Amino acid sequence: MDVFLHQVHSTYLPLWFAPKEASPFLDYGLTQSLSEASGVPEPSLRLLLTILAGYPISILYRLVFLNKTSSIIGESARNTFFLITGLLLSYYFNSFDMVHPLTTCVGTWFICRLVSLVAPKNRTAASTVSFLFNFGYLLTSYKYAATEDYDICYTMQQCVQCLRMIGYGMDFMDGQPTSKKTANGSSQQQEKTQKDVPVVKPTPVVASAAAASPASTPTPPARDATPISFGRDIALAKLPSLSETIAYAFFPFGFLVGPQFSFSLYKKFLTMELFNVPVPATAGRDEVREAAAIKTANGIPQGSLRYATRCFFLGIFYLGFGQVLVGYFPTVALLGKAYLERPFLERVFIFWWTGKTVLNKYLGIWTIAEGPCVLSGITFNGYDVQGKPEWDGLRNVNPLNYEFATSLTLIVTSFNMNTNYWAKLYIFKRLRFLGNKNLSALGVLLFLAIWHGTHLGYFFCFGLEFMDMETERRMSARFGRPINAFIARQTGVVQAALKFLWGTVTWMLTTSALYFAAVPFDLLQIDKSLTALSAINYLGIYVMLALLGSDIVLSIIMPKKRSPKSVKTE
Repeated sequence: MDVFLHQVHSTYLPLWFAPKEASPFLDYGLTQSLSEASGVPEPSLRLLLTILAGYPISILYRLVFLNKTSSIIGESARNTFFLITGLLLSYYFNSFDMVHPLTTCVGTWFICRLVSLVAPKNRTAASTVSFLFNFGYLLTSYKYAATEDYDICYTMQQCVQCLRMIGYGMDFMDGQPTSKKTANGSSQQQEKTQKDVPVVKPTPVVASAAAASPASTPTPPARDATPISFGRDIALAKLPSLSETIAYAFFPFGFLVGPQFSFSLYKKFLTMELFNVPVPATAGRDEVREAAAIKTANGIPQGSLRYATRCFFLGIFYLGFGQVLVGYFPTVALLGKAYLERPFLERVFIFWWTGKTVLNKYLGIWTIAEGPCVLSGITFNGYDVQGKPEWDGLRNVNPLNYEFATSLTLIVTSFNMNTNYWAKLYIFKRLRFLGNKNLSALGVLLFLAIWHGTHLGYFFCFGLEFMDMETERRMSARFGRPINAFIARQTGVVQAALKFLWGTVTWMLTTSALYFAAVPFDLLQIDKSLTALSAINYLGIYVMLALLGSDIVLSIIMPKKRSPKSVKTE
């Protein structure tokens, strides 16, 4: 038995999971030539070309399936289009290694199908086995395919699909038919769960936006308060067909770098139900609402082409700017002797810009990837209060909020947004049994660290994030609220000056904490991360510990006054 297990570990598993040679039918000569000319690694260029291929595919979809005669084309034909194009793009990027995401996708469907036949009243087993299957397959892929560097291979799609299929299994579990009494309770609980899908607690900015939204008027809102990736009706009462499941997993505009979204949204998109949203009464007169609701020649609301063009050029700008930054602030430079010889403040300045450079590429690639999703129409998010169509339903990053965020809370709500929504819905809320939000949050970060890979740099990064968020929460309660209240009492120029000064301070603290943690995320190895951090004397860690320590000391010296409990009188 030991000999057999050793043979499996040393021969069969590496043979299956190790990246394979490219198919002879694929010619990567173009990307190789571009790589040599630009200095960008060939896998990175292949990744970019695969995402850019979504633009002509989405335009073809609009021309064929979204036109005046498209009503005669059913959802089956639309699904087949995404099934074929998604598999072709995956084959171009992964070659023979596309067998891995295909295996987990088909395997998850068969798990759900088998459980629905064997134990139709207990779908929890399907969700549990699907979770273990997808997560275990991903970790095994990391073990045999990962290197000491950032890998751009089939594990990239496997990483995205792991979350998608875990969510698919949990949605199937949540759609479990129950008795009428239980169903009503579950429905109420699901609605309660979905109402607070955002990842973090509401901030004053979010609260003010919610107050100004259509939800604060008697008229029901036409636009969801959150991105539409995971709506209020994501439970799967019936198991989708295998072809729909594969097309959903290999959706050509989101299988490689996201965004994450539910099967329920994909189904609404196929049936065109997604676009059956009324223009809100807040838009004004009937003529105004009718004008806003006029469809384009493609049979969908107006504005998607303009929004997708913005995504494309903004993404290209971020990638181009990032390529320039990499030339000046590569992470590997933090490990060199020349970096140590620079003055301390200069090292801190370089470290800050290096962390920004690390995250910059994600903004670019996610923004470009959003464009084809918009062109296809799946990102339609209803109408705003003025009756204008909104196309930001699946955006993964809000560049403006991200660049000028004055708290880590705002960073979380504007960076990798759909993955954060997924994590809260499928992990954080499922950890309620722990009875502690901090433990649940720690569980989410631990899951995300393992999901990214087995390199210790990921665990270091997410550990820092947890501590930074806790520090921010304490500092905001002790200092932030009183300072904001003091500024609010001022008027005129004094108020504007204090507001700008305080905003600058909080922005600098926020970005410094973020970029400090981003460097280990990119270096991956713990020894390299510690070498880089030691070059600035572990500044970020010491500042964080000092702030936490000061809050503890102040809580002892000046404990918070508790409001007296009301005394019951007879």
